[in-house]
Amino acid sequence: MISKIIMPDLGTIGSDVTLMRWLVEPGRKVQAGQPLFLVETDKATVEVEAFREGYVRRIMVEVGDTVALGSIVALIADSMDEPLDEDPATEPSLRPESRPVDRQVEVTVQGNERILISPLARRMAQIEGINLDAVRGTGRQGQILKRDIEKLVAPARLKGNLATGVRSEPVTPMQQVIAVRTTQSKMEAPHFYAEITVDVTAALATRREAVEWAKEKGWTPPTITDLCLRAAALALGDFPTLNASFRENRIFYYESVNIGLVVGLEAGGMLVPVVREADKLNLFTLAAFTRRLKERARRNSLSDGEMSGGTFTLSNLGMYGLDSFTAVINPPQAGILALGAVCERPWVVDDAIVPRPIMKATLSVDHRLVDGIVAARFLATWREMLEKPSRLTFEPPEEINR
Repeated sequence: MISKIIMPDLGTIGSDVTLMRWLVEPGRKVQAGQPLFLVETDKATVEVEAFREGYVRRIMVEVGDTVALGSIVALIADSMDEPLDEDPATEPSLRPESRPVDRQVEVTVQGNERILISPLARRMAQIEGINLDAVRGTGRQGQILKRDIEKLVAPARLKGNLATGVRSEPVTPMQQVIAVRTTQSKMEAPHFYAEITVDVTAALATRREAVEWAKEKGWTPPTITDLCLRAAALALGDFPTLNASFRENRIFYYESVNIGLVVGLEAGGMLVPVVREADKLNLFTLAAFTRRLKERARRNSLSDGEMSGGTFTLSNLGMYGLDSFTAVINPPQAGILALGAVCERPWVVDDAIVPRPIMKATLSVDHRLVDGIVAARFLATWREMLEKPSRLTFEPPEEINR
């Protein structure tokens, strides 16, 4: 039996992804669950796996091609002897139950030449007055696409409008999704900010004890971020509007507490892997989970499931020396907690001024469903857990099976 390998829906904002690398070649036998190729979405680089065992008979998309979700990218068969179906429906530029998506190629006649060009690219060329004879198409069939026209238009627009020495370059898919989501957040959600100062003396002592215990047992040692994330996960159980979203004049409450953790990347940008059911994880399990997610994020190997489903977000820039900062809510969530650096500050204890490790945290909330009193009470509860961390108990880590 011959099966079609379909480009799956990877939760992207747009309808296209870019095929970055094939991990198999035609004629190779693959097992179910074996990675077949890498694609770049607007969120991350994702491995796509084989859904069945078989032989790769035909690869139908080249590296660097932009591929529509639902398109056929390869054929896999039970053996190398089965005849391949030459039906046009096996072409990779077809969506299931749709017309061809080679950018809906049209033929434009210019002079004596027939030029393949997408409708959007043709309209852009007409508006900009571009001679199509001078455009080299980069589509799979040599067709002229939107990006080909943009490459010609951008330099012309920049010339004379920018200072000498300024250059431009196209944004990456990650930059694009950050731009879209932050703009969407600030336009749709009226942000309300609340800041609190925490004496983390007890939390740091708890962490030191946890680290020593982890070394003895061979477990993953928790970080201060893990303690803050666990405290936030437990506090969210008492404040359901912070674990919710506002859509279409309705409030949707989430049953699970899934906390996104912002991870910065060396090459720039950020990813937000999600710790699912964080309120049900003990401290050591949580530490192992966040370490694995951060490592996978920095290798750009997160799965789409590890990037979706967040109900609240935590961001820590304290390691860069920031005392405090305000973060933009990750839509459609209701809040994000921003952690600053832990610094020695003068603090009043028993009527005496003493040095204490202090951390500032800023909560950004969607004011449509979270009012100032709820934000303040959440922060007070979160602070109490860190200053009296008895609820952040030491339990053996659980097996991570997700």
